[in-house]
Amino acid sequence: MRTENLFIAGLGTWVPGFEPVAEAVREGRYDGERARAEGWTGVAFAGDVSAPELAAGAGVEALKRSGLDADRISLVLHAGTFHQGPDGWYAANYVQDKVVGTAVPAIGLDQGCTAMLDALHLAHGHLAVGPGGGAVLVTAADNFGAPLVDRWKYADGWTAGRGSVLGDAGCAAVVSTEGGPLRIRSLALSSLSRWEHLYRGEDPVFPPRPGLTVETSLGRRMAAHADRLDRDGGHDAEGGARRAVAGDLVRARTALARQAMEEAGIGPADVTRVTHVFSGHPRYLETLLEPLGIDPGRGMLDLGRAHGHLGAGDQFLSLAHLVETGAVSPGDHVLMMGNGAGISLACSVIEVLEDPGW
Repeated sequence: MRTENLFIAGLGTWVPGFEPVAEAVREGRYDGERARAEGWTGVAFAGDVSAPELAAGAGVEALKRSGLDADRISLVLHAGTFHQGPDGWYAANYVQDKVVGTAVPAIGLDQGCTAMLDALHLAHGHLAVGPGGGAVLVTAADNFGAPLVDRWKYADGWTAGRGSVLGDAGCAAVVSTEGGPLRIRSLALSSLSRWEHLYRGEDPVFPPRPGLTVETSLGRRMAAHADRLDRDGGHDAEGGARRAVAGDLVRARTALARQAMEEAGIGPADVTRVTHVFSGHPRYLETLLEPLGIDPGRGMLDLGRAHGHLGAGDQFLSLAHLVETGAVSPGDHVLMMGNGAGISLACSVIEVLEDPGW
């Protein structure tokens, strides 16, 4: 979908601290051989700062940078990929109260790692049917320090072509129709829902198991299900379920990125940088970008390998970093690519209009 008059007026992030990979290896929490193979150098680490607090901190920064008053925000959208707080309590309202403090709706998104990109679509629709003008605050945050989440081993058993460790951060964007230094040129979404069973695994859907009383082990769950599919012959791809889902994902992700670029009126040569799911190893960026004809060096390898996978925040922390460090300039284009459990896929093309001096 090509978009008109849709801008990012402000970006904000909050990363309280970092934990080096070497420390986790020394203490036996992360296997040294895996660390060398996967390429991660550290993870963003929030300690006892909750996910909603991280989101609110990032939101305050984004709103300040936008130059807009809080009463210009007409909707708050908040996402997290892991538990945000007590059951029956919703973090979106916390973020709204701490950042905006008005009576506009606050809505939580349970959409996994593409949630912030998905929220751009919702913001676009909201602003398109509104009375004119205004802005939407979009936030995402996670703290993976809960006792039954092992940030170093949660993906054991399933490589996804990149290995994965988890980092903590808050990210925010103010999306506006009133202008901003970044223009959203296109938005594209799709899914591979026929693979949802891979992430569900063998666990019953009902009754649900409370996430804070059962260890989160996504990799082993996916691997066990893929093994059963292979034994039962529940797929027809040579190489088994792992190769089948990997092939489907590469093809769908590539097609969606091409769609986003085409709708934005640009080609691969016009893409200055690409933001994506963080990886510690260049192999993932090669798989991601070479089918598009984009040099993997335009990705965010070094930034990502120092932070770990941030749930829904990878692409927006990257975008903020590119703008803040002057790595992109007016006239440049950033391709944002995401995929998440389920499988959801999302892409957007961002044009840099001016240097905001952040």
